[in-house]
Amino acid sequence: MKIFTLILSAILSAILISAQRFEAENATLADGAKKVASSAASGGYYVAQQEGNLTFSINLEEESYYDIFVHAASPSGFKANTFSINGQSINFSFEQNSQFSSLKVISGLKLAAGNHTARITKSWGWINIDYIELESINASERFNINKTLVTPEPTENAARLYQFLYDNYGKKIISGAMTLSSMDEINWLKTNTGKEPALLGIDFMHCGRGYSWHNDEEPITDAKNYYNRNGIPAFCWHWRDPLRNTEAFYSKDTDFDVSKIADQSSPEYQALLSDIDYISGLLKKLQNDGVSVLWRPLHEASGGWFWWGAKGPEPCKMLYRLMYDRMVNHHGLKNLIWVWTSQQNDYDWYPGEDVVDIIGRDIYKDGDHSSQILEFNKLNDDYGKTKMIALSECGSFPDADNLVADEAAWSYFMPWYGDFVRDSKYNSLEFWNKTFAHDYVITLDEMPDLKTYETASAKIELNNHRKKIRAYPTIVNNKLNIKSNEQMSFASVFSASGSLLLSTALQTKNAVIHFSNFSPGIYFIKIDDQKPLKIIKK
Repeated sequence: MKIFTLILSAILSAILISAQRFEAENATLADGAKKVASSAASGGYYVAQQEGNLTFSINLEEESYYDIFVHAASPSGFKANTFSINGQSINFSFEQNSQFSSLKVISGLKLAAGNHTARITKSWGWINIDYIELESINASERFNINKTLVTPEPTENAARLYQFLYDNYGKKIISGAMTLSSMDEINWLKTNTGKEPALLGIDFMHCGRGYSWHNDEEPITDAKNYYNRNGIPAFCWHWRDPLRNTEAFYSKDTDFDVSKIADQSSPEYQALLSDIDYISGLLKKLQNDGVSVLWRPLHEASGGWFWWGAKGPEPCKMLYRLMYDRMVNHHGLKNLIWVWTSQQNDYDWYPGEDVVDIIGRDIYKDGDHSSQILEFNKLNDDYGKTKMIALSECGSFPDADNLVADEAAWSYFMPWYGDFVRDSKYNSLEFWNKTFAHDYVITLDEMPDLKTYETASAKIELNNHRKKIRAYPTIVNNKLNIKSNEQMSFASVFSASGSLLLSTALQTKNAVIHFSNFSPGIYFIKIDDQKPLKIIKK
């Protein structure tokens, strides 16, 4: 009985350590937040936020990754507010509910043992806060990234590009920059830093409209040229009014009704299909030239400011899936890596994990070079930890030191064109130089050959079929023994200067090479096409 009691005590102790609760009534209250007695609250009190703010002093017993929950009620309807910890913030919201319930506001945040400061600050205000709770999680559960593309039988180069992204995820970040025309931003960076970003942002904004001043081949040429230099082309599409009643893509400037996609006989549906077919033709040219790209259509949909998001999530999801089906299955585009741009709390807009490879997030916070770890972790959690997460657009991009410290594993970053690249309000030239010089950041000159990069299937095949050769002893008197898991064909012995001294047929898995006629010194033996082995003759 005593042993059982000790075990139970240890289990309860572990639970208490893994989940630490901080009562709202013990927080520092300001600007009208007040303590209210209630038998329904965990400590006998809750805090009525009203127009106020709460500051929590948190002491953690161990360094760990933590999920953070707010336990609150929102009796007056939907309310949105801001949670911050150690200066980094994220928005959260409660639906109307008079009963207390827990909402995860932060996922998998690494926090050191010791003191931290958390705040709940008013956006809309007017929620009743019972407590916040920090729950320690297992770091090994942080990622479970898909290893294959959603496109069936992708091109070899698309698989290679995805493998490169996968291999570097959480280890390095890929630098990028958006350009609208003439490679202006890339050229400016090259002139002023001596470096170029690994990723080139390109827009189909002006394509398919018949503009006399625009050559639709320009973005294709730019993508091809950058890819041939081992860069990554990343396309988006500010899709102008498909009916051509206007030249607008903002919903305030066009009345194009994307909900008509449900009617295949409608002019809207036919116009959508026509535009998709035209852009598919441009992308097919890249596929024919062996170029694979990141493809990010219908971005920022849930914001509603573009026509493709103006009628809610269902028409937008239908359009995305129509585009995927038309491009992949009708036009045979197998060179695309599909990127979906997620905005805050827009999971209802997600077109589906079967048609999305990477989750992007567009963040514009002027002068903010923090890691955006709270945004990153929320996206990672929202999408089941199976998709790579990218900073698909930004104004100011994160400081690499912050990314490393916070373990914010953004796959790549891409500031928008113009002032976002060149103006120190967003990213100073000094900051660009620091970023490009950082070991954590991949620039164009550090990219591998994407046309020969080894894919997972190739690695498996090589591992399954590679000869495993053992040569011993490496310091020989007279005889060198060689064993292999497969039959060996030839052995060649070279001097330290590279002169061929001996070549002999083997046709066996076990062989002996005699060194008795060689003078003492260093030699190299090469078996078939394997890497030469260093041998020392005594």
